[in-house]
Amino acid sequence: MKMRRFACAVLVLVFALACLGGLSAQPKVRFLMKDFDADPNIAAFIDLVEKGMAAAGTPVKIEVLKTPAGDYAQKVALMVMSGDIPDLIYFQGGDDKLSSQGVLEDLTPYVAKSKYIKSLMDAHSATRLANYPYLLWLAPPRVRAPVMRKDWFESLPSAKAVQANPTVDTWYALFKDLVAKKGAKFGISITGATNGVEELDAIFDGAFGNTSTWMKGADGKWAYARVSASEKAKLEFYAKLYKEGLLDPEYLTKKWDSKEQVFYEGKAGVIPGVAPGSVDVYANKMQKAQGTDIVALPPAKGKAQGLTPFVDVTKEPRGFAISSTSKVKAQAFAILDFMWSPAGLKLAKLGIPGVHSIDDGKQYVLTDKYPEWPIGWFGDSLNGFNPDKPLSRPIMNKSAIDAGALAKKYMLPDHNFLMPEQYVTNWDAMTNLYKEYVADIVTGKKPISAFDEFVDKWNKAGGVDVTKYANTVLK
Repeated sequence: MKMRRFACAVLVLVFALACLGGLSAQPKVRFLMKDFDADPNIAAFIDLVEKGMAAAGTPVKIEVLKTPAGDYAQKVALMVMSGDIPDLIYFQGGDDKLSSQGVLEDLTPYVAKSKYIKSLMDAHSATRLANYPYLLWLAPPRVRAPVMRKDWFESLPSAKAVQANPTVDTWYALFKDLVAKKGAKFGISITGATNGVEELDAIFDGAFGNTSTWMKGADGKWAYARVSASEKAKLEFYAKLYKEGLLDPEYLTKKWDSKEQVFYEGKAGVIPGVAPGSVDVYANKMQKAQGTDIVALPPAKGKAQGLTPFVDVTKEPRGFAISSTSKVKAQAFAILDFMWSPAGLKLAKLGIPGVHSIDDGKQYVLTDKYPEWPIGWFGDSLNGFNPDKPLSRPIMNKSAIDAGALAKKYMLPDHNFLMPEQYVTNWDAMTNLYKEYVADIVTGKKPISAFDEFVDKWNKAGGVDVTKYANTVLK
């Protein structure tokens, strides 16, 4: 009898240990993402993700790794090369060399078998994955859209004309009216301190015929857009805007915050902003400053029409990768796919229940702490986000949503390539040469005829060799 009781006790102990073993054997995914560990709400967020994944039949334990101090891209590369390789890694640069060494997993088959991600990717994201299958990131195309105050838009026929027929001439007429009829100091302000005239290009590049970094000519050969006749005509127009006081005369030293400030103060009639995220910020701040919303406008049309920067589809510039040596690859990808499920999106976009949003039975009330929650941790896209109850207020202003729609409609897919190392130094010098001449031409320090001098110097600085190389890799 005692032996039978002892045997039963042993069986119970073995069963208990087996259960504990089963729990400890739950797959663990080591996850590294820039600044993710620093958010005070992440522990609660990960707990909810794990519970949601368990309920969905894909249980997993997520270990959030500490973000290495210093330059994130460099530190992650050093971490991986040292052999300490997370299973799921967020990259923001530095992934190229690792993927070429076979360190990163090809995500194509995972996406193809995904339950949610494959149907929520925009066209540019799908093309990027096809060209470079090691990084995954769901976000709208990162292009800029021009915006202006809604009250000014509604009172200016020239603004309505831009919306209906946005030619270069109608845009020019709007800039003039903003100064003459609304008291703006200049029609448009841009950030030129680091980007030159890229923010003006967001509106006018396509209209003058620039539709990608490299363009195929009538002779079938590829040529760099910034040394083209189209570029020269565009810069002549920019110089006209500057000379007439329609372009912010301080644009070369303007930074993003001072550019925005002159917009809120009514000194600038139009500014470009990344859609939809930055446009949403502009809308909120304009409502506080002037009590009015903003309106997103379409890019100028002419030879073509599009918003820029040109959308590079050679690869994702940032995103999630999975280690090729990971023993939990399927579980690592399951985390990404879950985050784009209805349950995952609800967590990602509404934040921690009771902190960032409250379910009152009829709607999700977004709290005062909601603006502190980064809704783009796993991607900026709102594709698939259809909560089961209405929200107390929209996540984004209508103007931002409209700007996002314009971004998708008018994005220009780029024709470009990764610059080989032997040309990188020359390319940097050639880029600086471009910025120098553009600044002098636009501000009137040099005549438009100096553009031909720039092209000659650009070719001698390495342009001839790079163009030859471009014609071997572009198709």
